[in-house]
Amino acid sequence: MFRILVGLDTDENRARAQASMIESLPGSTDEITAVLAHVFQENPGGRSVQQLAGVRQVATALDESGVDYEYYETSGDPASELIAAADEMDVDMICLAGRKRTPTGKVLFGSVTQSVILGTDRPVLTVSPEE
Repeated sequence: MFRILVGLDTDENRARAQASMIESLPGSTDEITAVLAHVFQENPGGRSVQQLAGVRQVATALDESGVDYEYYETSGDPASELIAAADEMDVDMICLAGRKRTPTGKVLFGSVTQSVILGTDRPVLTVSPEE
C-alpha cells in the first residue's frame, strides 16, 4: 500500500492537477491511498474539508480512477500542520501544488511548498496547474 498526503488549498485548478498526477503514478491505482488534507487558517463558517470544491473535484476524479482516499482536516499553519500529518500518518509521499510567485513574493509571503520540502525527509511531489 502506498499512502500519499495530498495537501489541498481552495484553488480548483491546482486540485485538478494534483488529482491528475496521482492518477498517472506508476503501478496499480488499487495500491494507492490518498489522504485529502486541508489546513484551515480561518473558517468562520465552520466548513469541513468535504465541502471544499477542490477537494470534491479530487475525490470525484479518484473515484473514477479507482484510487482509495480518506479525508483529513486541521487548523493552523499549513506547512507545519501538513508535515505533522505526514509524520502522524506515516505517509510515503506528500503531493502539493505550487503557485507561481516571484522571488520577492516568496520572501515576503513565504511558500507552503518550500517550507514543506525543507521541513520533511519524505519525498514531496509538486505539480503545477496548466494555465
